[in-house]
Amino acid sequence: MKIEHERDLDQIASKEPSSYEGVSLQALVVYSLYWLHEWELRRTIEAITVLSWRLFPTKFSMVGWPQYPDFARVNRSLMQGGPKYRNWLTGAAVNGFSLNQRGIQIALDIAEIIGMPSTTDGEVVSLLVNRKPLAKSGRARTIEPEREVAKARESRLFEKWKEGVLSERDLIHVHTLLDIFEHTPAQLREKRMKDLERSAADSGDQEILSFLADVRGNFSAVFNRSKRH
Repeated sequence: MKIEHERDLDQIASKEPSSYEGVSLQALVVYSLYWLHEWELRRTIEAITVLSWRLFPTKFSMVGWPQYPDFARVNRSLMQGGPKYRNWLTGAAVNGFSLNQRGIQIALDIAEIIGMPSTTDGEVVSLLVNRKPLAKSGRARTIEPEREVAKARESRLFEKWKEGVLSERDLIHVHTLLDIFEHTPAQLREKRMKDLERSAADSGDQEILSFLADVRGNFSAVFNRSKRH
């Protein structure tokens, strides 16, 4: 099925709540905005509100009236995703919203966790004919163990670990090691760490495995599921 008009949004199925429970409202709205981009629909606050509510009803339904979307919550999330805060998107209610490259990456990160939208009939929604997905970042999606381990060895965090001086102030280096942002969902942080641990195991690099174990021990909060915003 193709989504070719805003009225088609009422055919979008809800995602399993457990799949997005630890994801911030702002990131979920970015995911919705990404798909409006892909389907070449008007990226109005009304469309974003309806799609976010259809996809994530436990987060975007009105309290006491779950059959209706919470416009105020979506509007607040859009503001918090704007340049003054997270800098994932631009725009305003009067003329619509657009994602920047960082916002696109956030949306793709969410898609790795929950997949593409589908219809209430269980059919995955496709792109329009000849429509190319929004540009992705240059980060490789395929895992090459030797390259990933070599990259970890070149990291500032590994250097500090070798010196025995890891501290809470090194959190930014953890983000760099895992190629994540401050607001990357906890599920994806865990996935990135497991990918790196698997690469180290496949390469037989016990030193990197020990390093990663210490990273987990020293920065456990990085991998904890975030609370609902």
